[in-house]
Amino acid sequence: MKRVLPISFSLVLLMGVGLGCRKPKVVDKIHGQTAPELLAKGESLLRKGKWEQGRADLRLIEEYLPSTPEFPKAKLLLADSYFFGSTNNYPEAQVEYQSFLNYFPRSDKRDYALYHIALCHYASIESADRDQAETKRALETFQQLLKESPGSTYAEQAKTKVTQCWRRIAEHELLVGIFYVNTYNYPAAENRLKGLLQTYPEYVDRERAYFYLGEALRKKLVTQEVLAQFNKEFLAKYQKKDFTELSPSDLARYKLDFGAFSKEEVAKYREEGKSYFQKLVESYSTGEWATRARERLVEMGQRDVKEELDS
Repeated sequence: MKRVLPISFSLVLLMGVGLGCRKPKVVDKIHGQTAPELLAKGESLLRKGKWEQGRADLRLIEEYLPSTPEFPKAKLLLADSYFFGSTNNYPEAQVEYQSFLNYFPRSDKRDYALYHIALCHYASIESADRDQAETKRALETFQQLLKESPGSTYAEQAKTKVTQCWRRIAEHELLVGIFYVNTYNYPAAENRLKGLLQTYPEYVDRERAYFYLGEALRKKLVTQEVLAQFNKEFLAKYQKKDFTELSPSDLARYKLDFGAFSKEEVAKYREEGKSYFQKLVESYSTGEWATRARERLVEMGQRDVKEELDS
């Protein structure tokens, strides 16, 4: 047994060494074609507009020859075939460009792929009155490109697209504010339009924003939130839990107090509304919206707060 064990152990070691020396078979051809041949053929077919046939050859590299030097270019060509193809399949192109980045995150073509991902979103942007999710995705990707590669060949074009994205988002916010004015939701319009002027000062159409913000404040009355706070403070002042505990004289006092309070609040809204009409007239004196703002100022100057409340 002492002599057998060392011999057996040596045999196991030799077998292990032999197995360890075996290398997996490297595939350098598929269907009798090498990666360079498939790449050249696929690229030639794409140039001729034969998109499906070209993709088929490039897919062979992707599926069977991913360790070859031709694989990165084949991946990018696949993405380009969807982006520049006759049908402009931007969702599929986006998937392929992202796949390229997943495989080759440090590629010298990273800025190219990022730029085209952003363009895929940009091409899907809806009109200003629709949802702007794609606009925001395009904006984020253009900004990512500029942050990662400020000296990129595509940087100037990306900057232009960033500006256009901001303008579209600002226009969307403005249209939402106008919609609220036209549907009599003046507090919501005020909040939206003020947020618009604060968030997008360089991109907003100030003429319309000023006019419709002035309109919202011209027509706004005391909101439910303000009324609830007034009621809470009134009850606390007279040490009552709720309105059922108020006497007739207390109710009369409430009516007088609230009348005075609401008149004062509405007067503040109207004055603020006038300030936006005035800004419009002063800053854009020759425009159509300035003309309409002047009409509002004349109209508001001829009325007092009581008449506005009665209307």
